Amino acid sequence: MRLFSLLLIAVAAACATTPAGSTGAPQPQTVTVAGSNSTLRVDGGASATGMATLPYSVEQVWRVLPFVFDSLGIPIVSMDPAKRTLGNEAFKVRVRLKGTPLSRFIDCGTSTQIGPNADNYDVVMTLTAAVTPAEAGSATVVTTFSAVAKPANFAQDYAACNSKGLIESRFIDIVRAKLAK
Repeated sequence: MRLFSLLLIAVAAACATTPAGSTGAPQPQTVTVAGSNSTLRVDGGASATGMATLPYSVEQVWRVLPFVFDSLGIPIVSMDPAKRTLGNEAFKVRVRLKGTPLSRFIDCGTSTQIGPNADNYDVVMTLTAAVTPAEAGSATVVTTFSAVAKPANFAQDYAACNSKGLIESRFIDIVRAKLAK
């Protein structure tokens, strides 16, 4: 009976109307954070793009990228050495990524019953990286990250999650640390 009551409450909450003047859809936002030789751009749940120009050759940066993906716990499923791009466009993960709760990386909303949805939902992530030549023998690394999630136990469609910028900045930090050795 208690389970039935909880389901009834969940259904009622899902059917609730939105406040007057609200469309019910999340409003897209674009946030750009720029620092010394790196930029992070987050486009309202669609994707986040990180970019950094590093004082190393394209070949030096390209060689460390597989190590970076491994350090983050994301397997590489596509690699194009000619274009110097690699990544994973459909990495399924649940609860944690390499020991870190998913809610540290993404915001998929919060449930009053289970807490951050990212830590309890089925999540599909995309992380790709590309290396291009920059000025004076340096290289630019561009990462693109996005995630979608859906409840594990209910038949619902995937919904976009917002990046918190941590994966993108951690990616560049690992590249810099590996190259500095």
